[in-house]
Amino acid sequence: MTTRKQLTLHLDDTTARALDHEAKLRGLTLSRAANDALKRVLIHDRADAIADTIKARLDRLDQRDLARGRELILIKEALLQFVRLWLTYAGPLESEEEDSDIDGRFEAYLDALAEGVTG
Repeated sequence: MTTRKQLTLHLDDTTARALDHEAKLRGLTLSRAANDALKRVLIHDRADAIADTIKARLDRLDQRDLARGRELILIKEALLQFVRLWLTYAGPLESEEEDSDIDGRFEAYLDALAEGVTG
C-alpha cells in the first residue's frame, strides 16, 4: 500500500493555470497532475543528471583507454625495433659457431630479457 502525504501548496497564477491545463489535457485530478509534475522534476530529471554524469565519466575513461592503447603501440614498436637491432648487431652466440642463426639469437634475447625482469 502506498502512503501519501497531504500538502497545501500556494501557487502563483501562472503556475496554477499551467497545472490546471496539464490536468485537463491528461484527464487527471489537480493533485495527480501536481504529483506527476513534481515527480518528473525532482526524480526523473535528477536521474537524467546522474546518467549524464556517469556518461561523462565513462567518456573520460574511454579517452584514457585510447591514450594507453596508443602508448602500448609505441612501446611495442620501440621494443620490436630494439630486438631487430640487437639481433642484427649482437656478436656471435657463445654456444654456436655461426652468426647467422637468428632463432638462436632471439632465444638468447628472450633469456636475457627474462633475467632482466626477474633479476
